Parts: sequence; structure tokens; C-alpha cells
Amino acid sequence: MTNIKRHLRGTWISTVINLDWPSKNSLSLVDPQARINQQKNELKNLLDEAVKLRLNAVFFQVKPACDAFYRSQVLPWSAYLTGTLGQDPGYDPLQFAIEQAHLRNLELHAWFNPYRVSMNTRQSTVEALSNVPPASPVSVYSSNPDWVRIAAQRFVLDPGVPQARDWVIQGIMEVVDNYDIDGVHLDDYFYYETPDSPLDDADTFAKYGNAFQDKGDWRRNNITEMIALLSRRIRASKSHVKFGVSPAGVWRNQRDDIEGSDTTAGSPTYDKQFADTRQWVLDELLDYIAPQVYWPLTRRIVQYDIISNWWASVVRGKSVHLYIGMALYKVGVASSAEPQWLVENGTTEIGNQLLWNLTSEGVHGSVLFRASFFHAPAVLPATGVIKQSIWPTLALVPSMPWKGTKPPAPPIEPECHTASQGVELRWVDGNDEGTVYYAIYRFACNQSVMIDNPENLIATVRSAGTQQCWVDTSPSSSEGMMYAVTALDRNHNESAMALARWTALVPQQSE
Repeated sequence: MTNIKRHLRGTWISTVINLDWPSKNSLSLVDPQARINQQKNELKNLLDEAVKLRLNAVFFQVKPACDAFYRSQVLPWSAYLTGTLGQDPGYDPLQFAIEQAHLRNLELHAWFNPYRVSMNTRQSTVEALSNVPPASPVSVYSSNPDWVRIAAQRFVLDPGVPQARDWVIQGIMEVVDNYDIDGVHLDDYFYYETPDSPLDDADTFAKYGNAFQDKGDWRRNNITEMIALLSRRIRASKSHVKFGVSPAGVWRNQRDDIEGSDTTAGSPTYDKQFADTRQWVLDELLDYIAPQVYWPLTRRIVQYDIISNWWASVVRGKSVHLYIGMALYKVGVASSAEPQWLVENGTTEIGNQLLWNLTSEGVHGSVLFRASFFHAPAVLPATGVIKQSIWPTLALVPSMPWKGTKPPAPPIEPECHTASQGVELRWVDGNDEGTVYYAIYRFACNQSVMIDNPENLIATVRSAGTQQCWVDTSPSSSEGMMYAVTALDRNHNESAMALARWTALVPQQSE
């Protein structure tokens, strides 16, 4: 059975250079309120599409380049909101995103790029970084130029500068402390450099690397210290907030390290980005890891199932969940190296990968890169298959036992009534402040009531106070049904069920 009840299903919403949201078109609107309205509607549409695909989480980019999609005391407002770095957009995008995601009962993980300062080094970029509006926090490019270097033809922070590391953590923690996020998410840009544009950190190494003979070991230690300190800070502030990283898919190749994977990737994170991602899992610094496994099942250099299985072996026995990052953007796109993405419009490859995730022990979820590809013409056949065959029912987010296992109190006094729109189900909260949302299951009257079967899960409903109400607009039988309602907390621990029976002629309260 591939249809399972617990599986994280997510997508990344990229804001850098307006990839997914907000649209570049919205930045051209002269009327600020028109811009705000369009941006809000665009985001609601993205979240609605996530719901239609039966996702339960989004990873929302809030710091693409040392700028902010939230009201920050550390970072200037992102230029991707208004066209001008530091200009107040007139609303709080992160707060709006959280409200809208939670309204749809989607987890929202705030996604940070820790070290990137800009996407290029053009003179116009220098001027923008140097001249933010007076009411805005200044750019780190101006406030601390001694932390800034050039790598991959971009301005970046030098991860070897201890003060820069602390500043990065400060910017993340103001989100943890001030917003109702479900997780903190870092992408794969740590020591990000290219052969034609390497990071020149010789002076930094000379100043801070005395304890290390090897510069690579020093670089890896710099990143691990940041990850470890941030992990401690998050857990001390809000223990329910999850902390995860989405690195490039390969830690090390087996030819370079016996502990590595049977792959021949050109850019292992350990060797090229100086991120010891495997060790972070072994030390349980993370709550989840979401490696970007953007290769087909038959791509020999990095085979999807081989590298995913390797990661599953790494998390085995550890208090860390494994979600697989997937290349939705490749579906239906011609590639001489990976022709698999064109077979049956790419539906075969992405479908088989998703099925592999569902049936493989140790894989707790799938995350699709990225949101705007849901409506890309080349991808539409695949999303249709996903909805119809791969994810035909809802799924709950897997709970993390190390974050608590006590479920909330069950709902009380559930009852059903016939309404003009369908069957109205009402219940009362079990007087438990830990309740965040409810799961609703539906059964035929002659059917065994088993909430472990995902085929019976028909809705999740965010808590709205003491009195709860939900309407089943498409009841599966006109003769009568049984409904089960459970309560779930932030960690998706589920209560015992409360039952209510509905009959077409005589609605009754039950159990």
C-alpha cells in the first residue's frame, strides 16, 4: 500500500529574483495598495494550489540575500517586494504568509539563505546596498564591509568571521522569537564559490584559523559551529520549532570516503561547500534534513534511489527526519543527460520517485522544487498524476517523538446536522490548549471505524476556539455515515477519536 497516512508533502516558495513570489509584474504597480492586493492574491493562489495537490507544508523564503520579507531590526526590506531595497512594502509578508498557510492547515517553515548578500556585483547593486532609505536598517554591506567578500560573482558574508556568524543567527532568531513559524529552514549556500570566482578568505584563515592545519577543516568547523549554535538557540527559545537544512544531495562520494555514497557527484557538500551534513545528522543538531536529490532513478553518477537510500541509512536510529528534495522543475524538460524527464511528459520519472519515497523505510517526506512549476504547462500532466494516483488522499505531517509524544485531549460532544450545503459537523474543543487542528474521518455506517486508513481522512481543520464547525459538502452516502474527529498538537500527536453518526432522515448525536 503506497497511500500512507503520515508523510510530509511540501514545496519551496522562492522569493529571490521573484522566482515564485511575488511576481515582477506586481513591482511595477504605482499604487501601493494595488501592489499589496496583487501580492496577497498571488500568495493565496500559490497556497491554494498547494492544498489542491494535497500538500501539508511550505518552505517560504524570507531572507534571500541579507534582506527581509519580515519586519526586521537587523535586515532591510527586500527589494523583491517593492523594487527598492529597504522600502517598507506596507504590510508584513511573513505574517500574512503564516496566517494564510495556517488557515489552510499548512506548516510554514521560514527559509533563510545565511550568507548571500547579493545576486551580482554590478555598480547598481553596490549603490542599492549603500543607499537604503533612512528608516530602514542599513545593509550589512555598509554596516560591516569587513565581513563581505566576493564569491561566485556575488557579494557574500565570510563564514569564517565569528561576528558575521553571530549576526546571521541574530537575524534568524528574531523570526523565531517574533513569528508563529513551524520551522527554520536553511538552504545549501554555505561556502558557495565557483572556480572562476573563489572566496578569498586567506586573511580570515590567518586571523581565526590558528587551531587548524587544514583550511578545509577550518571552513567545515565554521559552518558546523553556526549550525550547532543556531540549533541550541532555536530549541531554547521555542522547542516546538523544527530546524532543518536542505543541502546538495551528496555528502561525499565513496571513492573519497568509505562512509560516502556510491556516487560520482562533482560537488559533494563536504568537499565543495565545506558542510559536514552527515555529521549534523549523527550529532542530531537538526530535526530534519532535506537533501536535494535532483537526479533520475537511472542516472548512474548519482542515482536517485541509491543516494536516497544512503541518506535513509544515515538518519536510521537518529532523532532526525529525512525528507527528499525533488526536481519538479525538470519534469517535461528536454535534457540530453537526463532524457527520463521526457518519458510520458515526465510523469513516469516523478511518479516513480514519489512512490519510492512512500515505500522506503526511513523516508518521512517529499519536498518539490518549486511552487510556480505547479502550473507550468510541461508539468501539468505530472501534477495530474500526482493528485489522482500518487497522493489521492490527505496526509498528516509525521510527528517527531523527541519533541513530545503526549497527544491533546479528544474533542467532545460531536454531532451532525443536515444542512443546505451538506452535512454540518459540530464539536467542542477538549479544553486543551495544546490543540492546534483537527482531523476528520468519514465512514459508511456498516464500515469499521479505523482512523489509521488514510482513505477515510477527508479534512483537516485549524482550531477556531472552543466551538468548532465543519461542513462535508460531498457526503459519500445519502443513507448515513459515521464521522470521527481527532485533535492534534503542534507536533502532530493525535488524540483519541470522538464519533458522531449522521442519517439522512433523523440526524443523531452519538458517542
